[in-house]
This record gives sequence, structure tokens and C-alpha cells, in this order.
Amino acid sequence: MVAFRRLRRNSVSQVGARHFARSAAAGAAGLVFTALLLAAGGEPLIPDSLLRTILSELSVENSLEQTAAIASHARYPNSQGFFDAAEYVAGRAREYGLQNVRIERFPRNQPMWDAVQAELEVKTPVRQTIPAMLAQYSADGDITAELAEDARADVRGKVVLTDREPDQAWKNVSGAAALLSAAAGEYFGRRTPPEAIFWGMAPRNAVVLMISPKSGEELRSLLGRGPVTVALHAAARRVTPGAIGMVTGEIPGIESGHDVVLAAHLDHQMPGANDNASGSGTLLELARTVNRLVASGKLPKPRRTIRFWWTTEIVAEEAWFRLHPQDARNILMAVVLDQAGGERNVENNLVMIRNPVWLPAYADDLMENLAEFVRDRYAPAEHEPDPLLTAANGGRQSLRTVYWDYEPITDEVAFEARGIGIPGITLAVPSLTVIHTNLDTVDRLDPTWMKRTALLTLAPAWFVANAGSAEARSILEYTFQRAAARLALSDDATRDLPIEQQRLESVRSLDPRINLEMHKQRLEAIVKALGQSAR
Repeated sequence: MVAFRRLRRNSVSQVGARHFARSAAAGAAGLVFTALLLAAGGEPLIPDSLLRTILSELSVENSLEQTAAIASHARYPNSQGFFDAAEYVAGRAREYGLQNVRIERFPRNQPMWDAVQAELEVKTPVRQTIPAMLAQYSADGDITAELAEDARADVRGKVVLTDREPDQAWKNVSGAAALLSAAAGEYFGRRTPPEAIFWGMAPRNAVVLMISPKSGEELRSLLGRGPVTVALHAAARRVTPGAIGMVTGEIPGIESGHDVVLAAHLDHQMPGANDNASGSGTLLELARTVNRLVASGKLPKPRRTIRFWWTTEIVAEEAWFRLHPQDARNILMAVVLDQAGGERNVENNLVMIRNPVWLPAYADDLMENLAEFVRDRYAPAEHEPDPLLTAANGGRQSLRTVYWDYEPITDEVAFEARGIGIPGITLAVPSLTVIHTNLDTVDRLDPTWMKRTALLTLAPAWFVANAGSAEARSILEYTFQRAAARLALSDDATRDLPIEQQRLESVRSLDPRINLEMHKQRLEAIVKALGQSAR
């Protein structure tokens, strides 16, 4: 989730946090239609029997094993390390029964870049080794020089210490020999720990090492007592031609051309356990789970093909659709998993990102219905969670759900883009205190959340892959009820009516013959009634 670094504390809006009209007339009408919403909360759209069938086969232990194997690779975009991890994933995917497994390569003008070595040592006034990591794309260098802080006017020929990220600091340190960045991450008010080394990106031709804020303070303390000399070694491997890539495989369905995609980005710095070795490892386990359940007769052969994509985040899918523009028409829905395991011993949240305003879809309501049912049935706030929804050595907290309005921060961007138009479900259990640092390790993952995200990723994908006319009608009724409630609470129901009607239209992808006219007319009547009551 590289784009996460662009977010700030209050930049993500949650569904329900938007401004709603509070007039008495709209409020009275809202009560009526909110009752419709509550009435929709009976039987789940996705049968409980399917959830239990999935859980009967799902192996959290294997998800964690695959996550650990992937996290052992440094998987930077446009790196050999990424393709080493891709080879591993492809081998496991074949072993678990996926068909047509391929590693796709998309050329890049820049050479591949892989970190080889990063060393930092204080030479004077004391001898001390400082843990360091190579900033992505750093130039090579063997440098021994005086240390200086980036606030000093003259840093020519010196190694500069900064708290800022490399691309920001380098602009103001003209002539510096190298840069030591002790930057920290901050997401929604949570700062990464002082001992964590942040994932930084070096400007062109700059020698940059990343160190922890704690190490940065130690070096400042030395500088406060007099001159400091440091020696650093930075080495990377560069290979031409460059390439990004993705691994693809599938479970063929009875029908072709109406596929469901499960996607997780494979690329990241090392270890990148939660982000996103956990999502990639979980997808491998889901491939194994489905094929075992089908082979044993517990699930039928899927009606529609289920594809599995392990990607270079966003850019691989964009490259795929540039080369295969017609393929977007063959995909009904994408389910994206980015960060599956959260963090042990903290309060985790299941984050679901809704589709963009230009692509209203039933998928949002389907996922909300599923998450609310699983929460209320298996892990409510007021009760001990059902053992079915916990794992050995995992947490026992309730299933806390958070709904975000659309944010362009992970692979859903490529699927839901204008001109592609594939609706999606996007899930994440972020580890906000260690994301994008060397502390994002496998031992910090919570097995209970690995189990929950695996279930909540596979269940909607399988349901949509097998949905027929009966399931389409159920989704239509539920989506209509949610649409009615949203319109009743809207501050401009007339503006939002076309959005909700388009959301109903999205159900046609499951059953082209379904009749939507009555439901559309009923929404129009609701908006008309709201307008009259407001007057």
C-alpha cells in the first residue's frame, strides 16, 4: 500500500461521516426508510453454510507459512527480488491446483534495482555501528566524511543527517556527499516507533541510507559534543532491461468471459509482512482451499472463472489493461486484499474501501451485508468471539469494521479507473504503527485477523462467481433497500438518485435479464416524496 504514505490524519472520509440534511421533514422521511434498511438485516446474502464450508478447510498456518516465505524476499518494484518472489508464488500456485499460471513481465526504461548492502559506522569520536537500510534507488558509494545536520548552511562534501524523507531533504543539501534519513512515518496520528527504520526513496544519483529516529538522536547527541566522522557503504545491483510484473493463475469456471479476480500486490521492501506478503500468502492459501473443497465435493466447480493476480501494486494491472484493453469486459468484479494480518496485541480494524462515485456498484452493499452478518453472528462487541472466527495464538477481539469512501491507495485504483470500470471490494487490516518499516515482520501478524480476512476475501468472490438469477434478485432487493435509506438521509436526494439507479444497474452483470424498472421507479417515488415533505 505504497500510496498510504500520501494520506494524513483526517484525509480519509468514512461512510456516515458525511453531511446529512437535518431538516425535520427529511428526518421524518428518513425514519421510514431507515426502517427499510433495518429490515434488510435478516438473512445474509451470502449463506452461512458457505462461510462454514470455507472455514472447515482454511489453514491459517499455511497462510502464515506462505507469508513468511514471501516476506523473505526484498520485492521492490522493478527488481529481480520481485521476480524471485514471483517464481516462488507461481510454483506454489501450480502446486495448489491453479491452471494457466504465468509470470507476466512489462518492460521499464529504468534498470532493475536490488539492494545489496548498507553499512554505517561512526569513526570518531567513538567507534559505533549504526543499523541502516539502503533507500530504494540509492546510488552506490563508499564514503568517509564529516557528519552535518541538514539545517547547516554549508554541507558540501559532508554526510548530512536529516529527519525528513530523502526526496524532501536532498533539495536543500546541495553538494552533500550522502544523506542519512532518520524519517518516521505517521498515519492517522500514529507514528512509527523510534527504533523503526522507514522505507525511503532516494532521489536520482543520491547516496542515501535510512536509519531509525532513535539512531538519528544518538548521532545528534554526538554532534552536540563536537565533530563526528562517519563511514558508509551503499551498494545495489542494477540489471537491464528493467521490468515490473505480476503472477496470474485461475480456477476455470463452466462459463467464460464473466470472471472474478482476487488480487494482492506482491511488491514491497523487505520484510513487508503485513504489507503485503500477508495478502499474497493468503491468496495462495485461498487457491489451495478452493481446489480442495471442489475436489472433495464440498463445493461445486465454479460457474465463472476465478482468477488470482499477484501484482506490482497498481502499475502491473494498468500495464495489463493497456496491453489487453478488451479484458476489462471479461471481469465482473475484483476483490483486492492489501494487508491481511493487522498487528498482534493492538485493536485492529477491518477497513473496507467503497467504489468511487463514478462507479456505484452492488459490491459495496454485498460486502457490508457480509461483514455485518459475520460480526454480529461470530464476533460481536458484547460477546466472546466464536472459536470459528479466532485462531491459535491470535487475538480475541470483536470484528471491528470501518468503511471508507473511495481512496486511490491500492490495486483497486487500476480496476475501478474510468475507462476500465470493474467494480471491486477492497479489504485491509492495516498495521499502522509499523507499516513501511523494517518492523513489519511476520511475528507481529495476528493469526485471527489472517483467518478473518481470508474468509471475507473468498466468500464474496465465490458467491459472485456462482451467482445466478435467484442471487441477483436477492442482491437487487437488498441494494434497493440500502439505496432507499441512503436517499432518505441524503442532503440532496435528487442529485444522488442517478447514482443509486446506476448501482441497481450493476446487478445486470449477474443476470442481464433481470427487471429493474419497478425498483428504479420506486426510488424516483421516494425522491419525489422527500421533495414534497421538505416543502
